[in-house]
Amino acid sequence: MQASADASSIAKVDKYLRNAVKREPSIFSLAVMTQDGFPLVFLMGKGEAEKAELAAAIASLGSLSEQTATRLGIGQYKDLMLRCTRGHLIIRRIADGAMLAALTDRSAQLGAIHMVLDRMTRDLARLLT
Repeated sequence: MQASADASSIAKVDKYLRNAVKREPSIFSLAVMTQDGFPLVFLMGKGEAEKAELAAAIASLGSLSEQTATRLGIGQYKDLMLRCTRGHLIIRRIADGAMLAALTDRSAQLGAIHMVLDRMTRDLARLLT
């Protein structure tokens, strides 16, 4: 992915994410950001300042996961999942330079969610290139 995706690509990603949230009842929020924490399409949080803070925090988690996997020699980082009392945050690498974050409810069928995120990751990589 280029350092900054063009406006047409961003509009396509925005439409794709909004449709995905409508289609997948256990995913209630999605976001795409650059690896350095710049929000490209962010459907979580309120206000631009909060979106920027969340994007930076999520990108940091992804970056730390990638560094840890490399240092441990266990292969390339694929995703990170935070299991919390009220739901899950799943962070996926889309392509070089971009990440996907998904919030699910706590009753989400995680196997099915991971299959959906596999498809979304492939689709978003195409939209961003």
